[in-house]
Amino acid sequence: MEIHGNKPPKAIVVHSPFSGRSAQLSQALDLLNQVGVQIIEVISIADLDHQPLQGRRWQERGVDVAIAAGGDGLIGGVITHIAESGLPLGILPLGTSNDIARSLDIPLALAEAVRVIARGKQQKMDIGMAQPAEQAPHAAQDDHLTARSHGYFAHALTVGLNVQFAKIATNVATRQRYGRLAYSVAALDVWVHREPLDVALSFTGLAGPNGKTIHNADQPPALYCRALEVAVINAPVFGGQWQMSLPRASIDDHLLDIVVIENIGLERMNAAIAQLFHPWQPQAETEAAPVRHPAELSGIPGLHHFQATGVLLKTATDPQDVTLDGELRGQTPMQVSLASKGLCVVLPSDNTM
Repeated sequence: MEIHGNKPPKAIVVHSPFSGRSAQLSQALDLLNQVGVQIIEVISIADLDHQPLQGRRWQERGVDVAIAAGGDGLIGGVITHIAESGLPLGILPLGTSNDIARSLDIPLALAEAVRVIARGKQQKMDIGMAQPAEQAPHAAQDDHLTARSHGYFAHALTVGLNVQFAKIATNVATRQRYGRLAYSVAALDVWVHREPLDVALSFTGLAGPNGKTIHNADQPPALYCRALEVAVINAPVFGGQWQMSLPRASIDDHLLDIVVIENIGLERMNAAIAQLFHPWQPQAETEAAPVRHPAELSGIPGLHHFQATGVLLKTATDPQDVTLDGELRGQTPMQVSLASKGLCVVLPSDNTM
């Protein structure tokens, strides 16, 4: 159903001046006005920092939809404000990668994305919820998640290499200095200064390769390893324009995908990621296969892939910083699960998600 019936929707627009296509915000606002969307207020995401959750307050002002005008990180920030209110989310993909929009088949062209917000349908999607598993040994710096006790994400929660990447790539000075090369500079710096982590993962609602939940008490629902990266994934598309997709993953399958990259070399890591995120044919085995966890989905050396409804993530050196949708918003130990209600999002009318 449409989010507003026959009446023009009233919208709050949240944006970031640091989104990849932020210069197109004015054009996007003009397009929204042209299709009849009534803009109640335009807010910078920075103005919402350390504010109480705004979703219900926006509803009291008559807002029909909260529009995230930016990339994945901005969308994650908006979701945290509206997830508990039931207020629908509209997306204007003004980011660099726009992986959440791609996962939802929301068009990247502004005029088309605006038409979706004005005339699209409201549908539920899964979102992840993260909360500290216990009190962190010391106060987190600029930690929104600790202040609110929990946060939400639509795309992914990460620990490890991606966290270090986010710290550099989202730094304002780095972006101003290197421009479009900021991501490449960040990636090189992260690999040179990588620090593997000893991680422990305990799963709930662990699904086996056949999709059925594993209940056998003889099969330990845990993984211990030395890892470069742990990602808890909700939306299956990665890599921006390259549109790499995680097999078996869906944004509405009521499961989280947990991917762990062990402490392996760059060449092996690239090969493992390519095998996981692209169709591949397994090579004939020339030696005995390693012992695998019964819920392993990948069969790729140096990489683990699980599906579960939740995971408790700990490291040997807690606290470690955590990103939600690419933004630093928490620390380990972290309990991650599916949000109980999901999120209403405005999608193209022909979307069959």
